[in-house]
Amino acid sequence: MYLISENALRQIHQHIALDPPERGGALLGPIGKNVISHFILDQNGQTSSASYLPSRTLTCRVQQMEQEMNLEFKGVIHSHPGGLDRPSGPDEEAMREGLQINPHIPCFVAPIVTLLAPRQALRSHELPLGEGKISFYAAYRQGNGIRVETLPMKSIEESEFTPMHQELPSVTHLIETDLGRVQQAFGSYKPPMIFVTEMEGQNIQAGCLNLKGLELLFLFSNTYPTTPPILLATLTDKDTEQVELPWSLQTPAEERLVVALKSVITGSGYYQKVYRPLGKPGLTKDEKIAAIAGWSGCYSETDPQREAKQVQQSLFARSTGLLSEQISQKRVLVAGTGSVGSYLAEQLVRSGVGGLTLIDPETVETANLCRTTYEIIDIGQPKVKALGRRLLNINPLVQLKLEEKSLLDYQPSEFDKLVQEADLIVATTDDVAAQRIINRFAYFRKKPALFVGLYQGAEGGEVIITMPDKTPCYVCATANRHQFEVQVGKVSNDGDYGSNGRVMGEVALGTDIHHVTSVAVKMALSLLLPETARVKLKGFLNPAIEEGFNYLTMSMVQNYWFYPAVFGETAGQYAYQSVWLTAQSQENCPVCGKVHHRTNPLTVPLAGVKADEIRAVLNTSRV
Repeated sequence: MYLISENALRQIHQHIALDPPERGGALLGPIGKNVISHFILDQNGQTSSASYLPSRTLTCRVQQMEQEMNLEFKGVIHSHPGGLDRPSGPDEEAMREGLQINPHIPCFVAPIVTLLAPRQALRSHELPLGEGKISFYAAYRQGNGIRVETLPMKSIEESEFTPMHQELPSVTHLIETDLGRVQQAFGSYKPPMIFVTEMEGQNIQAGCLNLKGLELLFLFSNTYPTTPPILLATLTDKDTEQVELPWSLQTPAEERLVVALKSVITGSGYYQKVYRPLGKPGLTKDEKIAAIAGWSGCYSETDPQREAKQVQQSLFARSTGLLSEQISQKRVLVAGTGSVGSYLAEQLVRSGVGGLTLIDPETVETANLCRTTYEIIDIGQPKVKALGRRLLNINPLVQLKLEEKSLLDYQPSEFDKLVQEADLIVATTDDVAAQRIINRFAYFRKKPALFVGLYQGAEGGEVIITMPDKTPCYVCATANRHQFEVQVGKVSNDGDYGSNGRVMGEVALGTDIHHVTSVAVKMALSLLLPETARVKLKGFLNPAIEEGFNYLTMSMVQNYWFYPAVFGETAGQYAYQSVWLTAQSQENCPVCGKVHHRTNPLTVPLAGVKADEIRAVLNTSRV
């Protein structure tokens, strides 16, 4: 007895029994087994109402499936008109010929599909097929001749096969079924096309499905659905690209393809390529922004600009009346993205600032994790890129310029351009030469600037405000601090600046660093608000500037520096004190002195400042 799979019977019914005779195709099954598991329709066969002749295309397809799926050719099936359910003379001759040219098979199977007459009983070699039947015959070798006999048959579901049979399911049928599910899931108006294509010299089963504005080409191996297909996606008027499908064997086999596609295609079209955080809506179409943010690509009908705008607007949801959305049009230059700079930049973006220029030549180290915004994933990455990733994941519309270099490596005109583009300059670097450079250019270009610094061990700190023609510059302001140091005691570190003018990292608590930085953030937001803004924070610094206070000092420990002399017996005093200082411009200062003493910073080489010259003015440890 022979077995035939229900899957093969379904395909024979669909492609032969439902069409007029004569139509035909090939039968295949596991090697050495009396099992027919696969049917291949001969779409190019020569047919008439009374004859069928197999095509060369069918022969090639049979050879391909034998090689790829470890199958064996079993014979040829075709349909007869009316009730002619026996092989004709030409049929028997064809069966004999088929057995002769296939000496490796024990018999040549040649079923015949016909209509089932009313009240006609099926015999042992026949199986029902819709409104018709299929009668099985086979040609056997007998001595020097060949005999044709009926072939008893039994249909069987694939789940009842032996383990060997279960390893050989109909991949073609799976492809047709699964692509049909994809068509339904994504609302495609065209059914999928199933065909064979050549790839690297091998024939591959393929399927093509057209969605709205997106063409999907699937290339299947014979291990599908254990392994995913190769997916090539092509948007209208765009280049084709390969898409990696997430593939989980925990997902039921019949659902894997649809589930995988829904992770990279959302909605029902028309589609465009967008980038997004995992599982979230698309937020940009810009591949470069996505690379910085760490977002993956997908195809979506959603407008990413609209989604990103909603995120940006939500940043102001809980600062209504305090901040104006006008700051989303402002840019801040932050030089130094360590413990102060990374926290400050993040808070500015969370507050709605729309653009940042970040300058820092260093990479993230493990020691940075204790008091910066960086994470383990950032170790070894340039600080500006790691910070850019974090900022884009807060506000996807933030405009970033990431400058992975030292200020000393710029040409004066290069740095001058960055300063002119900014609305506010913030110096948070631990390089005193860099502080001096920022001071010269910010004052020359009439840009407000903040200089944020921490004293030894972050027991105290300072925020210095410079507003051209309203306050002294940074160098003059710090000269005033040095006078206090002489009078009441030193507050800075004796660390060696060395050849690069840089102080070694200070031992300090992140919370103390952030205490000073938070003050700088509030000052920055106040300086960024335009005169027309009608919000509470606008003008926050005006009274202090009008009183000549542009230098805020803070303490995080009790009895710090000169503070006991100032507060005296004032009740309720302990740590977290602050004192505003007044600084004076030096008449001969090349930055903020009399006009005829001022120097155009574009004429001064950025690397021309000696570290020992700076140390005499700036003897402050930076954290």
